[in-house]
Amino acid sequence: AVVSTQSTGKDSGHWEDALRLTQEYLPHKLQQIQDEYENYLATTSGGGDDIMAPAKTWEANGDYSRAIEAYLKMTVMQTTDYALLEEVWYKALELALKFVPMKAGSVGNTVAERLAEISRYESAGEAYLSIERYKECIDMFIAGDKWDRARVVAREHAPQFEQRVENEYVESLKKRGKAEELANVDVIAGLDLLANRGQWSKCLQTAENEGREVLNKYVALHAAQLLQDAQPIQALGVFTQYGTSENPANYNLYRRMCNDLFLTESFSSLTAYKTWAALRDVLASLVEKMPQNKEFNSLLQCAHLLAVRTSAAGHKQLFEIGVKAAVALLRYTNYIVPDKAFYEAGIACRGVNWNNMAFVFLNRFLDICDAIEDGSTDMLDHSDFSDTDIPYDIVLPEDFSIPEEDREEAKEWVLAVSMDQRVQQVLNTDERGCYEGSLLNVHNNVTSPMCILTGYPVLRGEVVFKNTSSVANKDDWNVYVMARKVSHSVECQDVLAYLQHSTGAPANPSYSFA
Repeated sequence: AVVSTQSTGKDSGHWEDALRLTQEYLPHKLQQIQDEYENYLATTSGGGDDIMAPAKTWEANGDYSRAIEAYLKMTVMQTTDYALLEEVWYKALELALKFVPMKAGSVGNTVAERLAEISRYESAGEAYLSIERYKECIDMFIAGDKWDRARVVAREHAPQFEQRVENEYVESLKKRGKAEELANVDVIAGLDLLANRGQWSKCLQTAENEGREVLNKYVALHAAQLLQDAQPIQALGVFTQYGTSENPANYNLYRRMCNDLFLTESFSSLTAYKTWAALRDVLASLVEKMPQNKEFNSLLQCAHLLAVRTSAAGHKQLFEIGVKAAVALLRYTNYIVPDKAFYEAGIACRGVNWNNMAFVFLNRFLDICDAIEDGSTDMLDHSDFSDTDIPYDIVLPEDFSIPEEDREEAKEWVLAVSMDQRVQQVLNTDERGCYEGSLLNVHNNVTSPMCILTGYPVLRGEVVFKNTSSVANKDDWNVYVMARKVSHSVECQDVLAYLQHSTGAPANPSYSFA
């Protein structure tokens, strides 16, 4: 009866019953039945139950080697229940570690490899850890995004891999675009990622916490990108908010920003005041760091004169001060756009009936337009400016800075007044017998101090400011101060506040009767 039952169990595929009965009633035949079972598994695909049941029987009987082999026979061919496979394979590994240590290494490798194949990376890592395969363990934890586990293993068991874990973590964050997390691990890499993704607000906010040097780097990168995108006002805003650096690598950025603003922004409209005031303040902060730099001192003076010029717009009593600032700006035509500077000076002079100077400046403007068209300054006649401090060495822009309509109007006016005997092609002169806007007296090579308001030379009737050697023409200063008081002009007040900061002028200046 026992033999019959045993045969029935095998024939019906119930190997668990067959093995149990054999062990219980015919233990001397157990080896034979086990061999038959293994042959059965080798010739058929078998199901999960066919494998699990006998494996459990062998485990219960203490035949751990066979139990391990049986558990490992369970594969994705028998089931797609990955949780079950993980449980079964881990059982095999546990038995090997506990009862058959000689097999632990090979069983651990097999289990870990199989777990990796079904993307159970964390479990695969634990399997490798149990057999002290630390490199492979770390690889699996990395593959499974279990960075803390990878760090712990590296720190406690394989310190030679600690840096590698961090490097891989950084690369992983980069690939997944996890900029903020990346910044917590590798600040520069995180900031680079934020910058590359155009997340400038977050980038600069983070960089602020890393010190001035790091912040300066990303401020410069952002400004460069804005300038590349033809957004000089936005670039100016970045420097206004985050400050400047005296790093020579940034000089071209400042030059480019200034040049782009000179090209695009109005020299005479009140609406442009905020731009010129912001540029003035940015350049002033830069010059404070390197006061001996002639170029940026000159660019600062340009921005200041443009701020004065635009602050005067809309205030009739300040027209002449605005004109003087426009004329004084010609002293810097080797730094600013020359055709635009001469055009604006000529139009300003014409507006207050300084027609001789308007004629000279607009004629020079038209000559520069011809030079731009020719691509060369070789044919420019400098004779009108031979006894002035207006430079000859100008840099031509690639294209005209003034629209064709305005160029044509200027040409018609110049042609018209050239027939008017009341208008002469000469510059106004002062008591020195020199061009009135020139700081240099060409007759004795004496340089007069410059008025901090208009840029004109101060010859007499000066206002002297404490803490510096700065001076202003008393008449112009008094007119400007009174206009600010009468009009309550925000722009005029800002100009005076800037002068107060830079020269020690009183915060609430009054008339000077000295």
